[in-house]
Amino acid sequence: MTWRTIRTDRDTAMSDHRRFPGRRLLLTCTQCGWTKGYALERVIDRLRELRADGHRTPIAQVARQARACPRCHKTSWQADFAWPAGTTDGEIKRLANLYRN
Repeated sequence: MTWRTIRTDRDTAMSDHRRFPGRRLLLTCTQCGWTKGYALERVIDRLRELRADGHRTPIAQVARQARACPRCHKTSWQADFAWPAGTTDGEIKRLANLYRN
């Protein structure tokens, strides 16, 4: 699956996900390129369980807390917000209006 990454800096907090409707947290292994998208609400809940600030956690810290890659078994991750491949600009605007109202 091809993802449409959202440009953010490494200090972006998990709470900033509200600005991007329909987004996911995309973890990418920098060694082998394996990727997987995660629902942000589930990631935030897991961060709360680990007592790691939940919403205030920077996405770069989420990448540091991830386990080893299932393909290459390294722990070198990059975290980004991303939209799934089929998400169009019209769909993003529709979701933004839905969440706003």
